[in-house]
Amino acid sequence: MRSSVALILRVGALAIALATAISALLIAILSAVNPLYRETTSPSVLEILESAALLCPITAVSAGSFGLLAGISGGAVLRLRKQRIRSTKRLLLEASIIGCLLSFLFPFFDRLLNPTSVNSMYLIMSIPIGVICAVLCAFTFRHRFLREIDGHERSSMVPTLPQFPR
Repeated sequence: MRSSVALILRVGALAIALATAISALLIAILSAVNPLYRETTSPSVLEILESAALLCPITAVSAGSFGLLAGISGGAVLRLRKQRIRSTKRLLLEASIIGCLLSFLFPFFDRLLNPTSVNSMYLIMSIPIGVICAVLCAFTFRHRFLREIDGHERSSMVPTLPQFPR
């Protein structure tokens, strides 16, 4: 039980980092290819990475905190569904579905944190970011998750001899 709680918290910590970094990188890329600024030269990859690094503290507030909540709740849901998950493919599929469903909640969460932000791009951007973060978290911890399931099954499926009264 303790190891599964630690695993869920590690998934939440990884989701913080992934949601923050991916959101900052996506905002930097989208602002670099903005069609309104065609007169200027296009930025280099280094400039995009620099602006993404500068955006990380800003995206950590909304995307990072939501990543923590989504990572913990998604990890808990996968933990509850462990009897159905037998392979890495099934784990990644269920993680992507849970990430997609949880990412629909991000615009509402961001609206609670920042009432002045209203943008339809949140929903469009949050779904792929949520799926990517969920799949990367599941892929990162797949061996530990599947090993925990295999160990639990083996210990519960060990045949025991019946005890007869003497």
